[in-house]
Amino acid sequence: MAKLKHKKTTPIKVSQTLIIKPPQRTTVGIERWRSAMTQADKGRRATLVDLYNDLLIDTVLSNAVEKRIMAITNSDIVFQINGNQIEPMMDLIDTPEFENLLEEIMKTKFYGKSIIELDFSNGFKSTSIDRRHINTESKQILINMFDVTGITYENDDFILNLGKDTDLGIFLKTAPHAIFKRNGFSDFAQFCELFGIPQLVGLYDPDDDTGRQEMETAFKQRGSAGSVVMSKNGDIKSIGENASGNVDIHDRFLNKCDEQILIGVLGQTMTTKDGSSYSQGKVHADVENDINKSDRRFVQRILNKELLPRLEKRGYPVTGGWFSFAEEGDNLTKLEQLDIAERVDAKIPIDKKYWLENFGLPKGEDEVLSDKKDIQPELENKEKETKTEVEKTNKTTALKLSFFDQLKDFFANAPR
Repeated sequence: MAKLKHKKTTPIKVSQTLIIKPPQRTTVGIERWRSAMTQADKGRRATLVDLYNDLLIDTVLSNAVEKRIMAITNSDIVFQINGNQIEPMMDLIDTPEFENLLEEIMKTKFYGKSIIELDFSNGFKSTSIDRRHINTESKQILINMFDVTGITYENDDFILNLGKDTDLGIFLKTAPHAIFKRNGFSDFAQFCELFGIPQLVGLYDPDDDTGRQEMETAFKQRGSAGSVVMSKNGDIKSIGENASGNVDIHDRFLNKCDEQILIGVLGQTMTTKDGSSYSQGKVHADVENDINKSDRRFVQRILNKELLPRLEKRGYPVTGGWFSFAEEGDNLTKLEQLDIAERVDAKIPIDKKYWLENFGLPKGEDEVLSDKKDIQPELENKEKETKTEVEKTNKTTALKLSFFDQLKDFFANAPR
């Protein structure tokens, strides 16, 4: 395996100078989202990023985000110079550090902003600056989240400045639906607690002095289920007895929140939730494929425009090269494959067998004769081998017959 030869430099690492505080986990409401958004519009992103991270506990939201990121990390990335893959760079691509860089680049779309610090002191490493410490108004990295001044993140050769300073990311759109869903689940849990367990009513005789006390003691010993103790001469009525209708309202509300979250992240719902038909599911899958393709172009441009020049300065063998995603040929239709093949054939002649085998074209007489010529030597060899085996078998049989004849003659001539 070839080793990379690069220049070692040890600049001051910004990520190690930050004073990181634990995330703030408070009650989440729409008013908190609006307040955090207002602060972020003025450059202060700490409260909004804390809110985003808190909402990522939601399984639907986090899974949808991971799905888009995995579409990048699971794709094959190549580095080529004049059509040839460079082995040292391919070794770099196949490392956890490079995969971590791809993940952080993709998170830029969700948070709106990423500041990634590069480290070439001992191989290649990258660290994403805590987004709570980014002030997009002053364009600085704050040592403490609420400092007034900090370290500029512009025009630094060891820092990748990704995303627009005014972009608050995809999470800005999904946040209100995640908040509604969380609070809706709390209401649903309370509903299940109140109406999910049958409520018992204990009737006691008002003339019995100890009847009420005995009934209350019995219910307490029974457990935490709902119960009412009252005189048998009294009456009780339940308001809103149609509990099944209320369950349906809660269920529909939570599903609507999930759908809006999935649409915000994946552009559709059917590749994650059950669809109504194959045709609709295919349309939704095409939408997701378009989004994944856009993500690949986004990551590829950052690698080539931002990372590539920095690698070249550190002595990596990248001059004249290019990062690119290896397109999946299986996803191309036969018509698209034929179009690509025709363009290649115009510059480099392609063997006829490629056209015949890949596109199922019928073979002409010349191709059939050519195939026969190709397999003729193999057939002749097999025929010789078969002939040799037959001869060996015949000799063995002849020997056996000769011995049998001799034995028969011996017994035939023996005296009776």
